Amino acid sequence: MDILAAVAMVAMLVFIHEFGHFIVAKACGVHVPVFSLGFGRRLVGFKLGGTDYRLSMLPFGGYVKMAGANFGTMDDDDDDDDAPDDPSKGFAKRPVWQRWLVVAAGPTFNLLLPVVIFTTLLMAGEPQPAAVVGGVEPDSPADTAGVLPGDSIAAVDGVETDTWGEVIDLIGADPSAPHKLHVLRGAASLDLSLTIPEGGSIGVSQSRPGPTVGVDDPRSPAGKAGLVTGDTLTEIDGTAVADWVAVQQMLAQAGTRVSVRYQHDGDSHQAEMVADPSWSLVGAPTGGADEAWGLLPATLFVGSVGETVNKDPDGLFSRFKPAPPPPETPARLAGVQAGDRFFRIDGLEVSHWGDVLSAVAQTMVGDGEDATARTVDISLVRAGQVINLSLTPEVMRDTDSMGRFYYRPILGVTRLGTFVDGPTTRVYYSFFPALSRATGETTRLAGFIVEQLGKLVTGEAAVQKSLGGPVEIVRQASYAAAAGVFAYARLAGMLSISLGIVNLLPVPVLDGGQLLFFTVEAVRGRELSPRLRERAQQVGVLFLVLLMLSVLVFDITRLFDGGGG
Repeated sequence: MDILAAVAMVAMLVFIHEFGHFIVAKACGVHVPVFSLGFGRRLVGFKLGGTDYRLSMLPFGGYVKMAGANFGTMDDDDDDDDAPDDPSKGFAKRPVWQRWLVVAAGPTFNLLLPVVIFTTLLMAGEPQPAAVVGGVEPDSPADTAGVLPGDSIAAVDGVETDTWGEVIDLIGADPSAPHKLHVLRGAASLDLSLTIPEGGSIGVSQSRPGPTVGVDDPRSPAGKAGLVTGDTLTEIDGTAVADWVAVQQMLAQAGTRVSVRYQHDGDSHQAEMVADPSWSLVGAPTGGADEAWGLLPATLFVGSVGETVNKDPDGLFSRFKPAPPPPETPARLAGVQAGDRFFRIDGLEVSHWGDVLSAVAQTMVGDGEDATARTVDISLVRAGQVINLSLTPEVMRDTDSMGRFYYRPILGVTRLGTFVDGPTTRVYYSFFPALSRATGETTRLAGFIVEQLGKLVTGEAAVQKSLGGPVEIVRQASYAAAAGVFAYARLAGMLSISLGIVNLLPVPVLDGGQLLFFTVEAVRGRELSPRLRERAQQVGVLFLVLLMLSVLVFDITRLFDGGGG
């Protein structure tokens, strides 16, 4: 994990937050003796204009010390002269509205920072998915029109398109009308007619399976060459392949013999596949050139079969309370095995893993804790043979990617293989369109975070999957740094929004708690008693300590559970 990337990101967010306090305090005439990045003992710094700008020992956090104010800065130095030459420059001596502005400035600057970051990213050229087809659903409008994986949609109804967003917007403007697609396929240029039935979808995706293979018949050319489910293709006839679109395109141009290099259990192997016209794939899901060789994307295959169903995986104290043993998963009871390929579900052919998820979701009867699932008939392909099973999915409480609870029926299987993104293209915005989009994105993210906090309070979201501490910040910052400057800057913007909103919560010792005190003071016409404020501060400190301990436990649990994925 890239600790330096995380420290740099946190330092930037803290600097912006504290700079907000600092600059508004200065504007209101408040004396600021210390501006510190980090807590604890002073390491290095310099003094300018009566302020000591310093870097302190503990890197996560920071503070602005204002004369006449004590917000619990954890400052170890006792020799600072906090008293200003002019007593009116003390924080407590300023009018309540000025104190309110000084405290509110920190979170406000955090909320404004993403607007600056996102605007800059958009003007510098935002990477967006290019209008290159990654997958086509069989019998979909796109399939009927003749669209193939790897096609580049150059124009829709005569309007040039570079990104998926432009394609979706043009078709979505009048989805039921016929559309003319201008498609680039290698050196060829084609015009295709697309008609989408009412309530339907185009049937294409920009993402595509990775080059990991599924081989469900050892008698196939791939099986005879020694390839097995889970192997990853790296080269075909000496040319590198990065995803399944490349695999399909290269096999479509192959002769009767194909040389492949692949990874098996970490080792590289070379093999030659020989075409066999007498062999055919059972239940060919797409009819692509890859299927003639007995190759399918691994994303159609079962990766693993779970042993038991965890009825309440996200209960905060579930590990410390007695509970009956969880039931075995329906897939395990029915005999589903890793490496099986779904062929049909209730008579409908499966062409991608989404068909499996959709079919299982439709078995749910009722809602919430009382929901049940109806029995479903499943056909699997194993070693070239079709196996028919009947099983009843189990309804369990789960969490989505945002940690929000919901109920869904499951079989107890996971998908093999991964999907990868297709090519991207940069889209450049001028200042005002960039500012408008950045403001809208910041507002949307802020609204989502507020909504998520509400769901945490009401118990509609899992606390341990929604909150993260220093370890999680380091982990996410490491991933973002590896993904590039745009991902890193976007994560910084999202964390800045979170920091701004959390600091506005009405918790003593947080900025929101101070704002609440000042608001009450403005309404009452006098300050709250020092005793009441002190007790509130103690409660706030206790709350924050418990929260930090909790998120640290959550972070460690994520690491031991495989990184929280």
